[in-house]
Amino acid sequence: MDRVRRGPLVAFLVAEGASLAGNKMTMIALPWLVIESGGSPSRVGLVAFAQTGCYVLVRVAGAPVIDRIGRKRCAVAGGVACALVLAAAPATSHLAGLPFGALLGIVAALGAVQSLTDASKRLMVPDLAAATGAPLERVTSLYATVERLSFLLGTPAAGGLITLLGPADVLLLDAAAALFAAVLIAIAVPAAARPSTEDGYFASLRVGLRYVRTERLLLAISGLLLFTNLIDQATMAVYVPIWIKQTVGDPLVLGTIAGAFGFGAVLGSLVFAWLGPRLPRYPTFAVSLLLAGSPLLFGLASTTNLLVVLGIAVWVGAMSASINPIITSAMFERVPPELHARVFGFTGSLAWAGIPLGGLLGGLTLDALGRTPALVLSASIYLLVTLTPLVFRRTWRRLDRGAPAPDAPRPAVIG
Repeated sequence: MDRVRRGPLVAFLVAEGASLAGNKMTMIALPWLVIESGGSPSRVGLVAFAQTGCYVLVRVAGAPVIDRIGRKRCAVAGGVACALVLAAAPATSHLAGLPFGALLGIVAALGAVQSLTDASKRLMVPDLAAATGAPLERVTSLYATVERLSFLLGTPAAGGLITLLGPADVLLLDAAAALFAAVLIAIAVPAAARPSTEDGYFASLRVGLRYVRTERLLLAISGLLLFTNLIDQATMAVYVPIWIKQTVGDPLVLGTIAGAFGFGAVLGSLVFAWLGPRLPRYPTFAVSLLLAGSPLLFGLASTTNLLVVLGIAVWVGAMSASINPIITSAMFERVPPELHARVFGFTGSLAWAGIPLGGLLGGLTLDALGRTPALVLSASIYLLVTLTPLVFRRTWRRLDRGAPAPDAPRPAVIG
């Protein structure tokens, strides 16, 4: 890649890195804000439910909007909207306190605008890969590296910043990061051609749904991610903060587990960016998923030693590094570019459908069973889910390069 061709990709990755680091700080600050105000695990889960519930609803409903307005415009407008919503929480807190109902409203609005913004930016990845001439797997691996790096930098920083500023004011830093990302994308990343919108809103949704119904691999990926995302959300939004509160009690430690995961994931992503185009997809995915899924939960259930848990988190992060790039590359290759927004809107909403329930069910399970039984139950379910690609090999082997994709109507593309 020469310097001119890779310039927009570098700018996009820098923008996304800043935005994701801010998101990770908010991910840590929100549950601690509820816990610090005397909230129960169930209230922590309810806040996560409000944010992610709106995220999922907008994920599918917003797909035709992205096609109509354009990916870059949605990414920029959504970033500005995220900044405004994030700034509302500390502003409300300083002016009149932050009632729990107001917090729910803010995080619900945040979930909605983040959903449209995240979907728009992710859909820009294959266009940027084509513009640079780099293999799609390499670009998706770099994208995943930036995402993992945000864990490494954003989550440990959040613990110290919460102690220094308080959890509400940490959201202002996320607002600044979202605004920076929107401005950088607006200036440095070119807009790509967008699909025709002649079909109308509901007809456009039906085109995406018809394609999803013909593609067994897309349904398998979405179903798998539904369960893994549900348990991952319970882990990060409820289990980890409560584990730290009960075993360590210091918010400075709050981001260390996610940071350790991020450290391992960055190392793994860099290795996969180098080796990924030469590795067979299906066996790499199946083994990585099994080794990355349940170990952290079993570790949280079996020990109160922070160093042991941090070591497990590094391992899990490294093993997970190949999972998203393989899924993303296969999906971008198997779905016609003009259908990306609509198809990924459906698959993404199904994959994310468990996330709103994850925090809520995690909090309720902790309240009902206690910490260790809840963790063992979740870890066992996770282990069973991660075995499915090894059991249903015929479907999952479609991850491999060159696997035939179903035919689908291809709408016109306009500039």
